[in-house]
Amino acid sequence: MIAPHGRPHRVPHPLGARLRGAAGWLPGALTLGNVLAGFSAIIMASQGRLAVAALLVLGAFFLDGLDGRIARMTGTTSEFGEQLDSIADGISFAVAPSLFAFFAGLDGLHRIGWAVAFLFTACGVIRLARFSAGMQDPRFFIGLPSPTAAAIAVCPALVTGGERIPGPYVPLYAALVAAAGLLMVSKIRFRSFKDLRFGRQPYRVLALWALVIAGFVALGEWMVPAMIAVYLVSPLADAVLRRRGGLQHPPAQDYDRPVPAGGSHDERA
Repeated sequence: MIAPHGRPHRVPHPLGARLRGAAGWLPGALTLGNVLAGFSAIIMASQGRLAVAALLVLGAFFLDGLDGRIARMTGTTSEFGEQLDSIADGISFAVAPSLFAFFAGLDGLHRIGWAVAFLFTACGVIRLARFSAGMQDPRFFIGLPSPTAAAIAVCPALVTGGERIPGPYVPLYAALVAAAGLLMVSKIRFRSFKDLRFGRQPYRVLALWALVIAGFVALGEWMVPAMIAVYLVSPLADAVLRRRGGLQHPPAQDYDRPVPAGGSHDERA
């Protein structure tokens, strides 16, 4: 077909147009999948199906990391998407893990268990609100990311095979849940790994994935707790390395001021 100005007129490819159209709703669909996973985890935990509930929370963790990356890759980020993502994270990483912890054993502590579960929920939503209201160094999260805190709350079910926390260990579990909640609102800096680069050689990424898969094959249910433990001590290791290199982090308050007009957040935590 020849256009009026004499140049060939390109007919839009139907498949390409469909893919571009799908890019607009795919991140939102993944965010709703995050909500579904968190909501389903609450129901499963209330029915005593703790292993399924734990896997659902971990699945929400995966979806939360995927939706934002796809939105940025396809250029479909928006203020609506950020707000939807924040509400979804509140359900999946604040409410669902706290109720999971309550049904997994904190209910045996009666009012103390109720208080610990509420503390985790409150710290989770405060963490999300603080992230929404301030800007951060893209290399770091100020405070423990809420998905990681949620994983801390549910990973004991992976170790127990989906059984409730044994009575003698419930106080220790309560302390773990409370500590995870307080870490979310702390000033401790945790690496975001957004600046991690593997170069152009794909074998480095494949080797890393092979290592992770081998760990799951060998350690099974202990792999997630081990990865969380490594991440929790990473701020200490980072501080030691920076001290040896004579480097200092910028002041924390530099990244807690309001977002300037027209600014946007790179990723929800």
